[in-house]
Amino acid sequence: MLNLRLKIYTMKKKQLLLLTGLSLLSAITKTNAQATVASNTLSTATPITNYLGSANDVDILFKRNNVFAGILSNNSVALGVNSIASPNSISIGGNNSASNSTGVYNIFVGFNAGLHNGAGSNNIYIGGGSGANIVGHNNTFIGGSSGGGDGPNIGSNNVFIGSEAGYDIGFEQGPLNDKLVIDNGKGNDNGQLILGDFNLRQLNLNGKVCIGGLNYTHFGDFPTTAGGADVSGYGLFVKGGILAEEVRVSLKSTWADYVFSKDYKLPTLEEVETQIKEKGHLSNVPSAKEIKENGIELGEMSKIQQEKIEELTLYLIEQNKVNQAQNKEIVELKAMLKAILEKK
Repeated sequence: MLNLRLKIYTMKKKQLLLLTGLSLLSAITKTNAQATVASNTLSTATPITNYLGSANDVDILFKRNNVFAGILSNNSVALGVNSIASPNSISIGGNNSASNSTGVYNIFVGFNAGLHNGAGSNNIYIGGGSGANIVGHNNTFIGGSSGGGDGPNIGSNNVFIGSEAGYDIGFEQGPLNDKLVIDNGKGNDNGQLILGDFNLRQLNLNGKVCIGGLNYTHFGDFPTTAGGADVSGYGLFVKGGILAEEVRVSLKSTWADYVFSKDYKLPTLEEVETQIKEKGHLSNVPSAKEIKENGIELGEMSKIQQEKIEELTLYLIEQNKVNQAQNKEIVELKAMLKAILEKK
């Protein structure tokens, strides 16, 4: 009788262990992720059957020290502590898009990238801290802390490239949209190197520009003089021609209408003749040697040419007065001659 009771007890214990094992197996198959290794040696089968992941349509959850560290779902990827990937988005680096709740189609790569992007969509932020305080849409920021700063000041449709490019931009003005910024962080004090506006179709280059390759060893070798002329303040250097339908020059000096002032001393033609004989060029006009050495400053040269045109105009006016007086005398002389001939 005792043996029978022992057999029954042993059988019930095995049944209990079996039921417990089945329950644990069922619980495991319902978890988010499973790791499966087909064999403990490298497979030579085609295709390779070893894999890490799930064999069914469930999310793969990653943890570090039992703390959430990422998830791979059917429409998003998040890797890093506190990284959150909204639908159809990728978030890699840790603390990415930690506030994102409704934004979709975002790509955030780098610690704190898109940190406070709560509702923004279609953004690409690459670099630690890039777009950390941005709430807009359709932005592309590439570079550490690009589009970063102290507050949510950037709007939508912006492109920032470079470390700290666009950092704090718009903090004083309010949200900015449709901007292009290319810089390397030094622009915070000296202005962004390249700043553009897609909406206005405008581009601002904050520095000297060379077109055509002037064969300088370093960028610091931009010319400061052209012959004896100071060109250190010039911003555009071009090797080759410039074709344009119109060029407008803003003069730093006054226009040549001073020639028509009553106080202007118009040189006599005799003085002009002497100047030409002695100097080989008109007064106030650069010589051929000076032009060859220093080039032509278009605005100043246009003024000088206008000065000479207005002087010629005054000469013609005076010559016309002389001609009119002579014509009057000729008419009078003809009348006198006719009267004399008629008396004969």
